[in-house]
Amino acid sequence: MKILITVCRILVGSLFIVSGLIKVNDVLGFSYKLEEYFSLKALGFPELMPYVLPIAIFIVIGEVLLGVATLLGAWPKLTSSLILFMTLFFAWLTYYTHSCDPHSLAIFVGKDGVPFIDNPDCVATCGCFGDAIKLTPYQSFLKDIFLLPFVLPFFIAAWFNKVKLNGAREDIIIGLASVAAVAFFCYNWTHWMFPVVFTAVAFSIGVIIKIRSGRREWMMAIGILLICVLTQHWTLRHLPLKDYRPYAIGNNLIEKMKTAEELNLAPPQYMVYYTLKNEHTGDTMVVNQDRFVVLYKDTTFNIKEWKIQKELTKTKKVKDGYEPPITDFMALDMDGNDMTDSLLAAPRVFLLMVWDLKSCSTNRLKEIAKFANKAQADGIKFYGFTTASYDESENFRHEYQLAFPFLQGDEKVLKTMIRDNPGLLYLENATVVNMWSNADIPDYEEAKPVDFKP
Repeated sequence: MKILITVCRILVGSLFIVSGLIKVNDVLGFSYKLEEYFSLKALGFPELMPYVLPIAIFIVIGEVLLGVATLLGAWPKLTSSLILFMTLFFAWLTYYTHSCDPHSLAIFVGKDGVPFIDNPDCVATCGCFGDAIKLTPYQSFLKDIFLLPFVLPFFIAAWFNKVKLNGAREDIIIGLASVAAVAFFCYNWTHWMFPVVFTAVAFSIGVIIKIRSGRREWMMAIGILLICVLTQHWTLRHLPLKDYRPYAIGNNLIEKMKTAEELNLAPPQYMVYYTLKNEHTGDTMVVNQDRFVVLYKDTTFNIKEWKIQKELTKTKKVKDGYEPPITDFMALDMDGNDMTDSLLAAPRVFLLMVWDLKSCSTNRLKEIAKFANKAQADGIKFYGFTTASYDESENFRHEYQLAFPFLQGDEKVLKTMIRDNPGLLYLENATVVNMWSNADIPDYEEAKPVDFKP
């Protein structure tokens, strides 16, 4: 029994560490996912929108702490209870999200208190592993169901006082096994070895604090929390340590926009389902597009008696296939002209991503203005990229004396391209050569000799 509980702790703790660290790596991306969940036409908590980032940070750091605590055997009753609660909650959430039908109609209550009928907002991916492993809600639900048989024995054993803070022998066995488990997971699925290093360091620090403090669990928790907070602070101030987005350094945006047909790959297949209603009897039936064609040609079936209920027509994916990672990239000038092709065809271009002019950091705009002036003097195009209107961007340009034009783009796309506001992205012939957070935008003369490469 003890071996079984130990194996469960190693698997559950390792998975929580990996899942948490992937989201720590890109907590802004996770906060955007929470916005999808909290939207008025999803779970219906729009009042939480202003707090998505603090909530996201709390969740991801908590996930890592629970994972390390599970491996160390710290506070077993509290740790196992929280892990069981999170597993059950996310199993419910993902199943609820999976059952969402974007073609159905539901009643919502707006901010003004007035009810309205509309299609719900359905979350397409769960966000459990960020952009590293994109799981559908149903796949995530199955993941949680798979995890339960490992969580429950740990929970039961903890409440029967069968799990205690590790001894020296357990520290060695569980420490080595957890590092191996994390390495196996990262090598095969995330292709990022930082969680392996983090697990080894965090576990070792926890053991050292335990020995030095006389097995005081609260001191171990503070030590591990400090490591998590420092890691989170770094990724927020700079950029993700590992970039899983389609706009990552080295990616060519044109290639990422090509369709399955252009790449001679099989695209996903969809099926249309019609709800037919008999005008005379009131009976209804649901048929797919192939069956509908058969019925239409069937001389023994009076198709004219059956009317398609357009509001109940649904389209479902029936077979996976290649889908381009970038589908909605577009750049418009302030007159509404499409600049996408000319932007991607430019030999060299800098894009200052300022998706929200009101909330962006302005502490380095003077240095950015000098950078832009020098780039333009060298014949390199420089644009601001925002969601703001012409008047808003013009006022912003004049206020901070920015001598470069602004383009307009979709908010979701701009948030995906770079995880800072503002952030700077450098393209050569549509290939992402480098990107910098606001804190890391270099001096132009220092970056120029290396062609602005990392």
